[in-house]
Amino acid sequence: MLVIRAAAPADLQVIVAANTALAQESERLALDRPTLTAGVAALLDGRAPGQYWVAEIDGRVVGQLLITFEWSDWRNRIVWWIQSVYVEPDVRQRGVFRALYEHARGAAMAAGAAGLRLYVATTNTRAQSVYAAVGMKGEHYKVLEDMFEARSPSLT
Repeated sequence: MLVIRAAAPADLQVIVAANTALAQESERLALDRPTLTAGVAALLDGRAPGQYWVAEIDGRVVGQLLITFEWSDWRNRIVWWIQSVYVEPDVRQRGVFRALYEHARGAAMAAGAAGLRLYVATTNTRAQSVYAAVGMKGEHYKVLEDMFEARSPSLT
């Protein structure tokens, strides 16, 4: 049975492992584990704004989804951003992402959010088709970035 629940501090290492696999699989990127661990911990213990949800099958965490927030002055409401989506390879195409997405969508609607957004690597066509299958559209915006050199932010 598939269960969606809020992630807890005890999920730290499984989320770190999933994010490590996600970065490698989707962008061939090796993340700095101490930085990643600190970043996930900051979310799980409430020092950073955001919420992880995890999907479990028979008590095993098999998927995750992170929500972060953006203020939209145009809408006078919060937009929820989906990030760090990962589903274990052995349970893909079994509705895990759909369940995580529907949970997040329902929570966003209940909270009065303006909507959901996400970004996806242009080369990750498999993920793009999964997102389209749940009703997300990608023709309106293109996300651009200016990422700065890594440094450890203070979240204490």
